[in-house]
Amino acid sequence: MKKSLKEIHEYWKKNSYPETYRVATDRSIFLLNYIQNYIQGNQRILEIGCNVGRNLYHLFDNDYRQLTGIEISQEAVEQLYKNYPQLAENTDIIHAPAESVLKHMAKDHYDLVFTMAVLEHIHPDSEWLFDHIARVTKSYLITLEAEKYENWRIFPRNYREIFENLGFEQVEESTGESVKLSNYTLRIFKKRNPDTISKNL
Repeated sequence: MKKSLKEIHEYWKKNSYPETYRVATDRSIFLLNYIQNYIQGNQRILEIGCNVGRNLYHLFDNDYRQLTGIEISQEAVEQLYKNYPQLAENTDIIHAPAESVLKHMAKDHYDLVFTMAVLEHIHPDSEWLFDHIARVTKSYLITLEAEKYENWRIFPRNYREIFENLGFEQVEESTGESVKLSNYTLRIFKKRNPDTISKNL
């Protein structure tokens, strides 16, 4: 049964499972190994849908300091402050739906934007969000998403097709099989030509 955008938002506000998410550290290490190949510690990084902050913590613990996270769940944000106080003190954590935040962010503000199992939950009514992700990304974009699986809260998409149409070139592709994410595809994009990004923004 199809759900509305509001219903999807309400679900994730109440069902972020931060304690379960926090213990899957192998996934953060998997992601970190890729990020270190492209981004230095003094560059700006944004995670969309940071949950309890596990990925950001691994970046912070490896000397990345210009970090921002967006998270819709109040419970997840509270657990972030509880479990990673030093990260919280030194990171810009924005508690809000991505739809209400990204459209107000400056163009080319982040050297890297990344998502892990978040874009797959973006409701079809919010697909305009991809234009803003492209707009705020200065250099690199990483997506680790389920692209083929589908249910009432997972919407399958080909992110290579989406972001190459928004001015990016895919430079690397892998699967998450090694961290028990066999249905997930990791894609790394480099911004190619800002002039190809939607003129409607």
